[in-house]
Amino acid sequence: MSEARVPWSQVFGNDRPVEVEIGPGRGELLLAYAAAAPSSNFFAIERAARAAAAIMEKVAARRLANLRVVAGDARCIIARLVPDASVAAYHVYFPDPWPKTRHRARRLTDPSFAGEVARTLAPGGVLHLASDLRHLVDFERKYAQAGTHYARWRRPGGTGGSGSR
Repeated sequence: MSEARVPWSQVFGNDRPVEVEIGPGRGELLLAYAAAAPSSNFFAIERAARAAAAIMEKVAARRLANLRVVAGDARCIIARLVPDASVAAYHVYFPDPWPKTRHRARRLTDPSFAGEVARTLAPGGVLHLASDLRHLVDFERKYAQAGTHYARWRRPGGTGGSGSR
């Protein structure tokens, strides 16, 4: 399936490092990151199409050339479109827990999703995760310690370990 993966240079027109935010909501933090770090590219995946469109209006108004937003399922987009070892950082802040059993497939706490994040992280890449749900943080920590380099830990090849942002 790697033939369907899209090189970031085709998305942004340059080879700068890419950071991905999953579920940016209204996008204020994302917009601030993009404005403060013009030497990096930012790619956001927002489930709600209206929210994604609203962020893109703000991107245009602020003339941020280093930010793109797409509406869709982050699990699908990362698995099918993001190239191997190409993401400098993931940002996942307070993801929807989808507590109902029938919504289990929508949760980010899935071993296959952890594997996709690990696959796409560049050497030294890191996932920044914030949640007030202990089970979510414990899940991420479990996969980080199991060698998938998921959660606040860096992928081998980089410096550092765990910590808070």
